[in-house]
Amino acid sequence: MAATIDDAGFVRAPAWLVYRRLTRVAAWPDWWTGCRVRPIVAPDGGDRWAVQLADGPLRRLRIGVRLHGWRPGLGVELDVDGDVVGGAEFWLEATHGGVVVHHVANVASPRARPVRVETGYRRAVRRGLWGLKEALQLEARTSAGLVP
Repeated sequence: MAATIDDAGFVRAPAWLVYRRLTRVAAWPDWWTGCRVRPIVAPDGGDRWAVQLADGPLRRLRIGVRLHGWRPGLGVELDVDGDVVGGAEFWLEATHGGVVVHHVANVASPRARPVRVETGYRRAVRRGLWGLKEALQLEARTSAGLVP
């Protein structure tokens, strides 16, 4: 069973800064609660990452991630495999005073109870979007000399 997942969050930060954070997969754990990342040597020599995302307090989703389809300042596409398989995309929509970060995924799960896995993936991505928002807005306030 395939699922289309579409989530978005507003971040009061410039698009270039959001893009830089999203495209540095190794640094996702710095702002994405429950995320663990390690590089994988890909057969084609490209950058590939083993990512674990917290799906609640006791469960973890294990996915492989490869970024491609780079659109500097606008977004990036991802191939995912593992507990969820398919394609995803982060794309940025600049708006007044910030950017809307969209995450769209067309995925399926080869595991038993695929709906539960897909729901867990969506929950983990939302957690990531909130973490990104908090980290970047804290950075913006601090750089402006405001006390968080």
